[in-house]
Amino acid sequence: MDQPRKVMGDVHILPAHVSIPGVGFLGVNAFVLKASQPVLIDTGIGLDTGAFMKALESVIDPRDLRWIWLTHDDADHTGSLERLMQAAPRARLAANSLAVLRTGTAWPVPMDRVHWLNPGDSISAGDRTLTAVRPPLFDNPTTIGAYDDKSGTLFSADCFGAIISAPAQDADDIAAADLAGGMMGWASLDSPWVHIARPAEVDASLNTIRQMAPRTILSAHLPPAQGKTAQFLDVLAALPGSAPAVPPNQAALVQILAQAKAQA
Repeated sequence: MDQPRKVMGDVHILPAHVSIPGVGFLGVNAFVLKASQPVLIDTGIGLDTGAFMKALESVIDPRDLRWIWLTHDDADHTGSLERLMQAAPRARLAANSLAVLRTGTAWPVPMDRVHWLNPGDSISAGDRTLTAVRPPLFDNPTTIGAYDDKSGTLFSADCFGAIISAPAQDADDIAAADLAGGMMGWASLDSPWVHIARPAEVDASLNTIRQMAPRTILSAHLPPAQGKTAQFLDVLAALPGSAPAVPPNQAALVQILAQAKAQA
C-alpha cells in the first residue's frame, strides 16, 4: 500500500501498485467517498489486507461506511471484502448479481446486506446519487463503474488504466506520450476483445462517456485524472485498429528470472 491521500473535496484514494517485471508498474486503487452515507469503492489486493485496513482507518472509521461498491469480482478488487463486511456492519454491498454469486463460492456473502445493480441502476448515498455505468472497456462481465453526480466523477473500474514506468500520484505527472502508450498497452491486454469488436460499437460505447462528460476519472489502475476525459477517449478510439499487445511468454520469464538472479 501507498500513502492514502485526498484527491479532491470528499474523495480519497487508497493507492497501491504492483510491479510487472520487465514492463513497468500498474496502480491498484480503491476510493473512499465521504458522502453523507460514506462509500468505499473496491477493496484492494488480498496480500495487502492488513495494510489496506490501516489505510482505510486513517481516512474513515469502517463502522461509518454505509456502502461498499464492488466494481467487479476480480481478485485485485475483492482482496479485503470479507474482512470489510465484518468491520463495517452497517454497510451494504452494491454489486452486480453475478459478482455477488461468484464471490459466494469463496465465502458466505450475507445476502441480506447486498444490493444488486445493473448498468443504469442507481443508489442514493444521501447527498448524491451513484449510477452504475458499464465502462467502454472491461475484462469481467460483472463490471459496473460508478458515476457520482455531485462531483462529476467517474469511477471507471479497469477502464482508462495504464502500465507506467514508475508509480505516480497524478496522471499529470506522466508524460502524455507515455500515458497514451501505457493506456493502449493495458487496454489491449486487459480487454483483448476490443481488437475483434466492430469499431462502430466501440465508438458508441466511448460516446456514452463523452456525453456524460465526467470532470474527473478515477480508474482502479491509473493515478487520478482531472480534465482528461476527451484525451483519454481519443486514445481508446484508436484501439480497434491497432496491433494487439502480446503478453510476455515463457522465454521472457526465463530471462527475467536470470536477470533477477544475477542482481541478487
